[in-house]
Amino acid sequence: MAFAKVINHCDTWHEKSIKPYCDLCGCATNNGNFGFGTLSNSNFIGFRYIHQSFESRDGIFSDSPSSNEYLNTYQLWTQVPVFQSFYITASLPYQDLKRTFESGSATESLKGIGDANVMGWYKLQFLKKQNNDSIPYPVGRPLSRHSIQIGIGAKLPTGEFEERLTNRVNPGFQVGTGSFDGIFSLGYNYGGDKIGFNALFTYYQKGENKNEYRFGNQWSYAGNLYYKLALNTFSLMPFVGISGDDYDTIKQFGETLQDTDGQILNGTFGAECTIGQFILGANASLPISQDLFGGNVQANERLSVYVNFSL
Repeated sequence: MAFAKVINHCDTWHEKSIKPYCDLCGCATNNGNFGFGTLSNSNFIGFRYIHQSFESRDGIFSDSPSSNEYLNTYQLWTQVPVFQSFYITASLPYQDLKRTFESGSATESLKGIGDANVMGWYKLQFLKKQNNDSIPYPVGRPLSRHSIQIGIGAKLPTGEFEERLTNRVNPGFQVGTGSFDGIFSLGYNYGGDKIGFNALFTYYQKGENKNEYRFGNQWSYAGNLYYKLALNTFSLMPFVGISGDDYDTIKQFGETLQDTDGQILNGTFGAECTIGQFILGANASLPISQDLFGGNVQANERLSVYVNFSL
């Protein structure tokens, strides 16, 4: 996600025009490529912390005014079974956003409940191939190690969207986007005795808020390869992978705003640990390549840690 260049409280910044960028804050709100569940795909209720940082520069020159943005999200999240092949995920974030200007003399901050999301998931579990030499019994075939998850849901405008901030700060730098967004996901999982792999592709259909502002639609994707070490009630799963986001342009009052799209590809790594009914996890990502909004926004590190209780 990218941040807008903001107008500082100083007089020199008031002379500049606002240049809008994409919905960077929305990534933390709707999870983006951090995923909707754990690596082991267990049912749980828990707490997750997400940190993201960006550097924005209002111009292409080395002495152009710049600012640093820090997004801290504290999120309650859960995965609850409904039927054998159907489950629900949900999250409610609290946002703590901060921007510091290059002079160091001014800062901006926003805090409050963010936008919640709710997803319904259907899990399609594949069966093992039938052995033609075996004797058929009136029992079901055993399950294979492959499964597909199909998710449909929505991001809800539970976070506050302040219209007064649109005159000096990009609406993306807010605790909420003010819009209903559709979320459509397709996931794949392979879980072997030691080695596993999962992938998730998610599309966000952004809605228009009451200010006639619509953030660009977004693709998020992630894939992780993990190795499982297990001993009785303890297991450890380190993993490596890639993740990324692709953003369409913003529209306001029906008009497309130029240079408000972008894309980023990250390398990710981390681990998940299960001790009894507790699941502890951490993952980090660093940009491999990025082209965010005319090159004026530079994404830095992303970090997520969580602690869950298995249901």
